[in-house]
Amino acid sequence: MKLISPRSTRDGIALAVIFVLILMAANFVFFHAVGGDLNPPVTFIILQSIVIGGPFVTMGVIITTHQLGSLRRLSLLSRKDGLTGLNNRRTFIELAQKRLESMGRGVLVLLDADHFKRVNDEYGHSVGDQCLEEIAHRLKWNLRVDDVAGRIGGEEFAVFFAGATIEQVRVIGQRIGQPIPFRSNGQDDHLTITLSMGAVEIDPLQTLDEHLIRADDALYAAKDAGTACMIVWSADLSKPVDHKPLAGRKGQQSAA
Repeated sequence: MKLISPRSTRDGIALAVIFVLILMAANFVFFHAVGGDLNPPVTFIILQSIVIGGPFVTMGVIITTHQLGSLRRLSLLSRKDGLTGLNNRRTFIELAQKRLESMGRGVLVLLDADHFKRVNDEYGHSVGDQCLEEIAHRLKWNLRVDDVAGRIGGEEFAVFFAGATIEQVRVIGQRIGQPIPFRSNGQDDHLTITLSMGAVEIDPLQTLDEHLIRADDALYAAKDAGTACMIVWSADLSKPVDHKPLAGRKGQQSAA
């Protein structure tokens, strides 16, 4: 099956070699079938097979290479968010689950762009896309080697800080939470967007789905607390662990 539909360059080369061998065998049988007096040397059969089959083999290698490239691109698109390049929701959950199983501890954070609807309404969806790209860029720059990030909704993102403590995530959150600049098309004004964050420390006895629900509850509490802040989930969200603003907007125009 691999040779019929090659999945790698090695499979494609094997298919080409088999094609040439079949062509050589067919030539040999043909020359012996047409008459006993016609007995060309083996080198002639080989050269003829290469000359006749060469273009077909070359074309087959080109098609195989193009096919493999298309398969890789489709595989990437199925796992990544096309706009930001981050993991999509399905891939994020899959990778975060693996990190959780291997490390057993960490912090899950959900992030939401504050007042993002106003960006789309006032400046258009192309500017909104630029804003999302800048948010993704900020996240990528603050990830550690084992961390996993993804875009899990329209303007909602998630990060699993593998092996981290709440204190470490608060420090990283301060960097991520600084106003993120982006520009509107054809205008000189510099806009910024802030993020609200809901964090939950991993409990080994709870599932990842349960952690996502808790982080989502903390995120809603952050929105209610005035946005641009991080709230850590606790059993009683009426007394949040941390609700101080992550960043100010001094000196810059906010999209809010």
